[in-house]
Amino acid sequence: MQENKKIKKNSGAAMLISVLFFLFISLAIISGLVSPSVREFKIASNLVKSRQSHLLSESGVEDAYFRLKNNLAIGSTNVLTLEGNTATSIITDSGYNEKTISSLGDVSSLQRKNKVVLNTGDGVSFSYGIQAGMGGFTIGNATVHGNVYSNGTIVGSNGATITGSAFSVGASGLIDNIDVGQTGSGDARAHTLKNSTVYGNLYCQVGVANNKSCNTTQPDPVPVDMPITEQMFNKWKADAELGGTITGNLTISSPTTLGPKKITGNLAINADMTITGTIYVVGNITTSNGAKVSLSSSYGSTGGIVISDGRVVLSNNVQFSGSGSEGTYVLLATTSTCPLGCSGLNAMEILNNVGAVLVSAQNGTVHLNNNVELNEVVGNKIIIDNNAEITYVSGLASTLFTSGPSGGWNIKSWKEVE
Repeated sequence: MQENKKIKKNSGAAMLISVLFFLFISLAIISGLVSPSVREFKIASNLVKSRQSHLLSESGVEDAYFRLKNNLAIGSTNVLTLEGNTATSIITDSGYNEKTISSLGDVSSLQRKNKVVLNTGDGVSFSYGIQAGMGGFTIGNATVHGNVYSNGTIVGSNGATITGSAFSVGASGLIDNIDVGQTGSGDARAHTLKNSTVYGNLYCQVGVANNKSCNTTQPDPVPVDMPITEQMFNKWKADAELGGTITGNLTISSPTTLGPKKITGNLAINADMTITGTIYVVGNITTSNGAKVSLSSSYGSTGGIVISDGRVVLSNNVQFSGSGSEGTYVLLATTSTCPLGCSGLNAMEILNNVGAVLVSAQNGTVHLNNNVELNEVVGNKIIIDNNAEITYVSGLASTLFTSGPSGGWNIKSWKEVE
């Protein structure tokens, strides 16, 4: 009887050990099956949060870009919060007329970062007070405060003064009857120089100044391109057309806001006009009656454009001004080739106390007369009569123009960096 009891006790212990062993094996198998699932679930969850962080980072960039492009208030550091998660955008000036937006998205400490580089609208380099093409530059008893570069000759009369440097291009280059420079500065460079006084260095191959001889060690100046390309003209015209078209002539007879707009006829500006976008006039542009032409404040730090395919005649005390921000200007340009095919009339006539505008008629002739004060003049041929004055403004070398108030900042590059 005692042996039977021992056998039963041993059998119960063996059964218990078997059950525990089976339980441990089962738990090990379940753990082996569950752990990868938990790990995959965690990976999937982190992937979703990482994607959310990336989208949040992009949202921060887009918000900052929208505010910059539309001239809305924005600081250098901006925090965007969505469903308790944040995107921190930092805006820095990374170059001349260039900004960088760096946006860090953070979802549950999983971070993604995007960087966008912005630059401004169309850039135009105006490096000289006067830039003339092959037609050359003729100046009467007038003054240019700045440099003159001519792909043709530079010829003056008594009292003609260029306070900066003067350059006349090539073997046919000529500077004649001009006072160049002031108090030791202002160089003259041309193949031939006559009847002139030069206060800086004189580089020429033939001739002599009133006060010094030629230094023949430097070659003749080479031609330079005009600042506005055909592609720029075409783009500005297309941008103006986006605002609609006015068929026929338009006369501004009372204070008016205009732009962007294409005008198929002539534009007469007889009263104050505020420019809110690029204006393209197929016909002629005329001004009178002391009108004031200014840019809307929404242009910010960029300039505005008025372009014509016809003649431009500015007279009677018309004044141009920027947006209110320092260094902003109205660029008034024509593609006209006049006087070619225009019965001797010039592409651009500017007279009678007109002031403060950048003008370009690089395919035709610009004629200035009678107390004109301008910042920059470009033309295939430029004629300045008595009492005109050109004052080159430092900073025009990289002046930026936008085709409309909302066109100032454009995306140069966009990429994820982290």
